[in-house]
Amino acid sequence: MTEAPRLVVTDLDGTLLGADGTVSERNGSALRRAAAAGARVVIATGRPPRWLEHIRPSVASSLALCCNGGIVLDLETDEVLASYPVDGSALYSAVTELRAAGSAFGVVVEGLPEFGVAVEPGMPFRGSYEPRVMAFDEQCRQYFVKVLIRPDPGTGQPIVDHLTANYGRQFTLTRSTNDGLIEISRSGITKGAVLEGLALQWGIPASAAIAFGDMPNDIEMLRWAGHSVAMGNADELVKAMTDETVDDHDSSAVAGVLERWF
Repeated sequence: MTEAPRLVVTDLDGTLLGADGTVSERNGSALRRAAAAGARVVIATGRPPRWLEHIRPSVASSLALCCNGGIVLDLETDEVLASYPVDGSALYSAVTELRAAGSAFGVVVEGLPEFGVAVEPGMPFRGSYEPRVMAFDEQCRQYFVKVLIRPDPGTGQPIVDHLTANYGRQFTLTRSTNDGLIEISRSGITKGAVLEGLALQWGIPASAAIAFGDMPNDIEMLRWAGHSVAMGNADELVKAMTDETVDDHDSSAVAGVLERWF
């Protein structure tokens, strides 16, 4: 990419955020300079809206794609500009089949900000946020945009295989960690697909966009962008398909690239 990008999109965890979960001053300054120069800055994350609060003052973005694209959030007004629900009846069928076949796992559903997150009874939940507790059949009757399935260690692949083979028309499967967590969105909803639609509205071609990421849930947006950048700590699948690999996320690597233009 020779000319300055008109669209800068970055993942958070493992990419823009350091190991301490914060935005470095260097990364924040680079994003602010890009925005001041006229570039659109977009956050694209698997995180739900409630997990963005502490980073908002450090980024120059007014827009976030949350829940892997399931929610488009205006960071200045907290308005949900678009949302893409998962088919609850399909989820009920899929999970019922898997459990009948002997698979053991917990289910979490993530909804719009006013709903938050719901977990099954007895399922541990990481973090300080207090989730709703709901029986699985009740979860499936809600309006939700993302599903998390946490299998017992080493048992996730048959679950992925079953969902891929039998529910490819209803679900998009991905992962943002290496700890076995399976993430489900509505079919066709990825960071890349939602970003592409927004860029079309803005009149920004893919060739004028740069994207930063580290995990498989970033692949579609990295593939779409005219220039794609993987962190040094990125999953090998991501490194293999990006235009360049830079330093790791704890080295302000996003800024190291943006400083070529801004």
